[in-house]
Amino acid sequence: MATLSSNPELTTRTRVARVVASFVLVSIGVGLLISAHLGVAPYDVLNTGIVETLDVPFGVAFVITSAVFYGTGILLGGRTGWTSLIGTIVIAPLVEGVLAILPEPEAMAGRVPMFIVGVVVLAAAVCLVITTELGPGPGEVFMLGLIARGIPVARSRWITDGIALALGVALGGAVGVGTLLFAFAFGPLVAGGLRALHYTPPVNVANAIIAP
Repeated sequence: MATLSSNPELTTRTRVARVVASFVLVSIGVGLLISAHLGVAPYDVLNTGIVETLDVPFGVAFVITSAVFYGTGILLGGRTGWTSLIGTIVIAPLVEGVLAILPEPEAMAGRVPMFIVGVVVLAAAVCLVITTELGPGPGEVFMLGLIARGIPVARSRWITDGIALALGVALGGAVGVGTLLFAFAFGPLVAGGLRALHYTPPVNVANAIIAP
């Protein structure tokens, strides 16, 4: 049985506002990473690897990876919700809209800050949607499943991104130097963001590992 920590009680209005904000921030963050051309997130490395290997559209690859990460995350103890489905539907069009207005600088002086801001914005989006407990994305459900098993937040994110990255590289997915930086930095950023929001994900006591 999972025991919940004493997290702040959020009103329905606050939860919905955080979900909407997270969708917008995810779209902006992904758009910034793509426009920076320094490397996409590990999850998208896996998607592009599936595209290369199975010769399927990106949308089909996204459905495959989402199903695998959602399913495995649930088995581990992670939770989905109604906003998981909505996010899967609305985020892609939002990303397209962001990409239509973002510049694509050629100089590293413009691309590096764009990439850094993108990573931070994505971390903020992930933290917001997790605290609502209304249903995060597939990578977050997998991460929460690991956390439910007693693995600390940052380490859980490293494992999640590491698996996606390793599989994606093995399948020939697109990877850049920014991808590696993302994989190392994202876990601590999410852990710090959740602390700042005074939120602790549920842990299954039977599987808990005492760790900092």
